[in-house]
Amino acid sequence: MKAKSTLYDLLSVAPDATTAEIQAAHLLLLERYQSGRHGLPPADADNRVKAIKEAFWILSEPGRRAAYDASLIHTTATSPLPLESGAPLKVEISDVKWTPGRIMLTIIGGLMIVGMLIQIFFSLFAFKQAGRVASGEMAAQAQERVMAAERRQMYGNMSEEEIAEQERRERQERAESASRYEQERQERARREEERKREDALRERTYYADRVSSDLERAEQAARMQAEREQRMKEEAERRAEMEEQRRVQERLARERARWQQELRN
Repeated sequence: MKAKSTLYDLLSVAPDATTAEIQAAHLLLLERYQSGRHGLPPADADNRVKAIKEAFWILSEPGRRAAYDASLIHTTATSPLPLESGAPLKVEISDVKWTPGRIMLTIIGGLMIVGMLIQIFFSLFAFKQAGRVASGEMAAQAQERVMAAERRQMYGNMSEEEIAEQERRERQERAESASRYEQERQERARREEERKREDALRERTYYADRVSSDLERAEQAARMQAEREQRMKEEAERRAEMEEQRRVQERLARERARWQQELRN
């Protein structure tokens, strides 16, 4: 397998490449070595795929990448053998070994990034709080100036004692006005209650009168019905008596006629 000097060289990207560029190079290389278009033995191709994945795993995460970049700077600064001019640095990469030093650098880099993010967050928070406090103080000052201007416009050149007396009188007038309003409200409520009681009394009286009138009409109708029935009864009795008298008269007439006939005979 061809040696590469750094993980950036392995992925064929620049050291300042963005995460998107690193991801694109990683996918392109994986497609190349997994599709069989590389011309390498299967074992070398598998090792190359492992190395590419390992390089992408390190460079795709900001904390691990920062630790790796720090390790590159440390390696360059402490290198005991200077490189000859034009001599390429070749590093054989097979499986990346995670040494304790590399793990420690990765952890330190991640902690540094987390600390920077926390510091930025608290800085922004403090800035916003300071802005809110400042805006609140400015708003309070502006409100005080407006109130002072309104006060000058209202009271003119009056002294503080005169202004205090004027405000006292105004408060007293407002209190009296509120008291009068409350009394009027209570009076209106009392009148409304009386009106409701009078309406209820009138309604009960009307109902009682209507019931009494209905009862009176019913009694009158019953009396008239009884009188009509009595008249009909008396009329029937008179007719019966007259019929009986007629029959008696007829019988007497027949008897008289029979006696007269006998006397003639």
